[in-house]
Amino acid sequence: MVAVEAVNALTGDVMAREQVEVAGKEQVLTALGGVASRLREKLGESLASIQKFDVPLPRATTPSLEALHAYALALDEGRVNVRLEAIPHLKRAIELDPDFAMALALLSGVYANTNQTAMAPDSSRRAFALQERASERERFFIAWRYYRDAVQSWDKALELAQSWTATYPREAFAFNSLGVAYLFLGRYDRAIEPFQQAMRLDPKFVPPPSNLAGAFMALNRYAEAGAALKEGAARETEFSGGHRIAYLLAFIAHDQAAMFEHLNASVGIGTTNAAFGWQAHVAAFGGGVSAAHEQFRRGVQLALQGGFTEVAAQLSVEDAEVQAIAGRCVESSKEVSEGLGLSRDNFSLERASRALALCGANREAAALVSELVRRYPDATFTHRVSLPLTAAIGAMRRSDWSRMLGILEPVKPYDHAPSSEFWPAYLRGQAQMGMKRPVEAAAEFQTILDHRGEAPLSPLYALAQLGVARAAAMSGQGDKAREAYDTFLNLWRGADSPLPLLREARLERGRLQ
Repeated sequence: MVAVEAVNALTGDVMAREQVEVAGKEQVLTALGGVASRLREKLGESLASIQKFDVPLPRATTPSLEALHAYALALDEGRVNVRLEAIPHLKRAIELDPDFAMALALLSGVYANTNQTAMAPDSSRRAFALQERASERERFFIAWRYYRDAVQSWDKALELAQSWTATYPREAFAFNSLGVAYLFLGRYDRAIEPFQQAMRLDPKFVPPPSNLAGAFMALNRYAEAGAALKEGAARETEFSGGHRIAYLLAFIAHDQAAMFEHLNASVGIGTTNAAFGWQAHVAAFGGGVSAAHEQFRRGVQLALQGGFTEVAAQLSVEDAEVQAIAGRCVESSKEVSEGLGLSRDNFSLERASRALALCGANREAAALVSELVRRYPDATFTHRVSLPLTAAIGAMRRSDWSRMLGILEPVKPYDHAPSSEFWPAYLRGQAQMGMKRPVEAAAEFQTILDHRGEAPLSPLYALAQLGVARAAAMSGQGDKAREAYDTFLNLWRGADSPLPLLREARLERGRLQ
């Protein structure tokens, strides 16, 4: 027996009921579709409307009841929340029905949001090709995953999310997606309202509170970021992204106990262990490059033990970039090789190309750039941020300052996007210093200092402080230069003593006595 009831959401009263007997489970979905059509007629929908919009349920979802059951197990109380434990259920659903579009799209989303981005595009492309099997509402979700995970076109993702929220103004996931698009594009002020609306529409939907906190943090509105996380905790919407934002806020506030608490909640069995990168970046922020390397290596080992190869690769290339910034190019090259030997996702390729360029390995960097252009032709941040940054670093190595500024000019609309991580402003500052224009250089470096919340762990924050000091010294502002040097040296008070940057800064400060 299959029965369907229409219930008044406000009163709980049953408004209409239909039922039918079925011979076996193979007929359940087909029978359910027929029952639903009759129920719609009872509720007042016209026959013409039913005939126009009716699609047999097996074709709209899956003909396999077992696949539908596996898909249901992957959901979080009916919500498409990101959970690592959903992966085996989604794989089972797809094994039972390879054309199950929503299962494919959700699997793509889980991969993309758990640092397994290289595994997402195949699923999202397959789902997109099958989207005619889905309802209009589901097609928005499928297209979102396609433009976000496979194509990585954030212009199209934003346009889609705007249409989605207009079409389904009660859809929490749609508003969260709109906020995410604004967030990734660095338009943090525009992201706030969509996230708040998503929270109003579905208080139990996991991502919006931590996403909202991330937007507030990027705007240096730390108290509001903390309040958003507390609201999410009160709603029992536990999410690893929330622990990351809480960790960053604690780091900014110098709250070691809170940092330890949120790190412990984010590592261990059943996690990707990507959070070990947080500790590594904290060490690198203060010039502790050797300590950072040890933490990165620990994260790599644990990620590999858990089967998260791409996470291990990303930690390796993050290590490579830190080493390259510090001038330790032998170590950087080793980490690039190890990381790209594990995964050649675009995050790893982009960061590796930057590390190689910093160390003057132009041929190797150019090869990675060519691979990125070939494999990711429409990826917004690959082409509008990462590739120009690598090119600008190459020009910096040649002291071609005007060329650097020309390369970086089109990047300005994305200066504050998370993927930029202060690099455009930092490189412009370096170019201005090379051209002996300290006032313009100081303005670029100050931009970084004024927007710390955008990338709290970036090693470029401390280096921007050094840039301000050098620019002030060049322009004859002795008092300002001394203060800025002292601030930098305090930030790097635990730095590795052999680092050339540290030795240079101490010598420069000494000349200003």
